[in-house]
Amino acid sequence: MDGDGSPLSLPRRRVPEASHAQRTENFVQHMKIWMDICASRTMIRVEGFNTSSDRLVLYRALKDLFEPCGEVEHIEIRVDPESKLIRSCLVNLLGQGAKEKALLLNGSKVGERTLTLSAVEPTDGLTTSVRAAKYVANFQKNRSEVIRVTGYDPSLPQEDLKSALFKHFAACGEITDIFVRDSYTLVHLYGLGSLQRAAKLHQTDIGGGFTLSVETLPFQAGRGFSGTSDD
Repeated sequence: MDGDGSPLSLPRRRVPEASHAQRTENFVQHMKIWMDICASRTMIRVEGFNTSSDRLVLYRALKDLFEPCGEVEHIEIRVDPESKLIRSCLVNLLGQGAKEKALLLNGSKVGERTLTLSAVEPTDGLTTSVRAAKYVANFQKNRSEVIRVTGYDPSLPQEDLKSALFKHFAACGEITDIFVRDSYTLVHLYGLGSLQRAAKLHQTDIGGGFTLSVETLPFQAGRGFSGTSDD
């Protein structure tokens, strides 16, 4: 509410044709397509090999072993930088039924060693749609820029203030977070030019004798601005 007891009313802003919500949804859809492609791959963890083997020799042996299962897309052999011993091995396969065929090879021998094979499955239990949405949300949050907003009625209930500020800055970019503090509010914005658009709303008259003040904060990768959200 304004100082005179009437509800807070902020000027409406025109959202661009390709809205931020639409662009975010497109981002999510593209990530889902990519994750669906990744999910179609079979990843097999290989254990039991001779850790002191020559990498090239092991690579060729595994390629020959798994080729009947499908297309061997990639074999990742990691070596410990200190001991120089092979510490892990993953085989990526493409093709229908590749996982089932590969697991039938469990117990096969490479050299004198018996291999233990297991499929690497996602551990989060999420669908690719949910996983894509979470990825995009985290991506945007980690790359958000921040404005410090003051000048509103400090007696406003927190949820009412958040709702009003969300509507006020919606046309500036994707709003990823709003943190209400004792004397100011931090609004996190994602999108090219979002900070510049928000800065143009500095000194907006929101009625009731209140004028909104907008201050842009320096960007810091991974945190959005130079300071903690607990300031």
